[in-house]
Amino acid sequence: SKLDGKHLLESWIPLLALFAHDSRRDWSAVCIGRPKRGTTPRVEGLGRPDGDAVEVLRELVAIYDAGRREPLPLPVKTSYAWAAARHCGDDPIREAGFRWRWEDAEPAHVRAWGRNARLDDLMQPLRPGEECDSEDNRLGAYAARLWLPMLRAERNPS
Repeated sequence: SKLDGKHLLESWIPLLALFAHDSRRDWSAVCIGRPKRGTTPRVEGLGRPDGDAVEVLRELVAIYDAGRREPLPLPVKTSYAWAAARHCGDDPIREAGFRWRWEDAEPAHVRAWGRNARLDDLMQPLRPGEECDSEDNRLGAYAARLWLPMLRAERNPS
């Protein structure tokens, strides 16, 4: 399949666990999949997190716990597009909006946000404790909390 955030996250979480277990080793992960365009396989490497792996894992568990209490404005493809755009200095609203147009009709999102929900519906004001990386809305803050540590750990696998 096309290599995207979901696939990277599936490698990122076990990699964090390895670093939490033994931070002295130079653990890494390599993900290979179809590119967004063209035929050359896309290869992404993940390495050491910027911060403490245990703290990054705690943050992921906090997001998971919050998501068990209520639907979070954290659709996988849309939030990954937001964070990747923010990470690269692009316009996160434009990139996330493009992805949301394809993701908004998924049954779970329709149930949580309603039919034909707009990206603005996910960009609700922050609640206390949700602040992250100067984001001013819930979608941006949750996207930053989930994806930015992983994006900062991307390495050239060669």
